[in-house]
Amino acid sequence: MSEDGRQKPVEYFTNQVDAEIYQADYNKIHYHRSLPGHKVTFAELYHRWLPAHIEHYNPSTSAINSYHNAYRHCQTLHYMPYSDIKYQHLQMIMDGMRKSGLSYSSCKKVRSLISLISKYAIKLEYTNKNYATLLNIGRNKPARPHKPFTRQKINRLWQHVDIPGVDTILILLYTGMRCGELLALEKQYVNLRQRYIRIVKSKTKSGLRIIPIHDRILPLIEKRMAMSGSTLISDPDGQPYNYSRYCTLWNNAMQVIHADNHTTHDCRHTVATLLDNAGANENAKRRILGHATGDVTDRVYTHKGLRQLRKAITLLK
Repeated sequence: MSEDGRQKPVEYFTNQVDAEIYQADYNKIHYHRSLPGHKVTFAELYHRWLPAHIEHYNPSTSAINSYHNAYRHCQTLHYMPYSDIKYQHLQMIMDGMRKSGLSYSSCKKVRSLISLISKYAIKLEYTNKNYATLLNIGRNKPARPHKPFTRQKINRLWQHVDIPGVDTILILLYTGMRCGELLALEKQYVNLRQRYIRIVKSKTKSGLRIIPIHDRILPLIEKRMAMSGSTLISDPDGQPYNYSRYCTLWNNAMQVIHADNHTTHDCRHTVATLLDNAGANENAKRRILGHATGDVTDRVYTHKGLRQLRKAITLLK
């Protein structure tokens, strides 16, 4: 890039996309024009959209990683001018993903990214179309459909509660927490005196909630609180578990009760099923599980609100 008629390096970049973005922005600021004939590419638009999206919505780290993964699946579009991208280009990506054996969830995330970028492009007047709603990603056929734990399996867990990791499964089964929420739960957010857990790290806003501690798992949580480590679920050295390490613990426990076909999410499905069967208050059930209710505010956690949650949680036998 030249400055004042002389060739002079203005900035350095490790990849072409960032260089093109900087070059286009530089010309707009200094010369009030884009490069002659320059058309914004899909990659350029993505790298402009993402910082704006993060600043405005403050998505979680997992959500940002999901955007990056979805973007990589759109590799054939990266250097195409955005205005030249049509429905068939986008549908070919979806078709290719399904033919490669990628999951419905992966296709859904790519479609979501395309929709977000399209809305951003419409705002900037690069296009007036959003093809995302027209994209066919097939039907969702889970490889391992969620199914609740039977009463026999839950009883078997109680019979083997001293086996490493079994107590964590019971905590999931009597709280409705997501596995990630449990692994991230710090001891400072466990209130033994008032017997509730405060979830401050969750994949959704509605997941930030309070869950009463069921009487049956109170001794398990008290024992965990007395162990070393800052998180409730730690190894004997006091180190927290990541999901990969915890899966080993989970699988070993599942072998003990002969339930190898269960996943961690089945615990939440079990809680939802048991609460439904017991006739629990719908709003209380949704708040315990961290599902959006439309009116999740601080008033949920008044004494009255906590009593309603406790009443629902005690329905789990």
